[in-house]
Amino acid sequence: MNQSSKSRYFLVELLICCLLFAVSATICVAILAHANTTGKKSATLSMAVSEAQNVAESVKAAEGDLKMLGSLLDTKDEAGVYTILYDADWHRLSDGSDAVYELQAVVHIDDEKMLQSDISVRDGKSIIYSLRVLRYLGAERGEKI
Repeated sequence: MNQSSKSRYFLVELLICCLLFAVSATICVAILAHANTTGKKSATLSMAVSEAQNVAESVKAAEGDLKMLGSLLDTKDEAGVYTILYDADWHRLSDGSDAVYELQAVVHIDDEKMLQSDISVRDGKSIIYSLRVLRYLGAERGEKI
């Protein structure tokens, strides 16, 4: 009788240990899945920031020349709007097939010679990153501010 009682306690203890292990493993898997998702979002944001900054530097380098900007970005100007499409691995696409990400730069030069460009990167559903570029063009042409 005494031997049977001891083995019963041992089995209950073993069952509790297995249950704790299963709960711990479930929590660890959930943490790893969340870390993977966060890592992918971080990589997407990093690439979006990098591409938006590249376009911003091209806008500044063109100094208001929209034809030069079109050649720097290797895309067409559609009423001051430049669109660049990317696939899932951030490779540029020449056509709209399999486009996952879209970078759009809207460039406008007002009467006071202020260049303004709003650059946004989208993943189809929402904006990942946006950037505004402002540059006064009069001072570069020798005019007084």
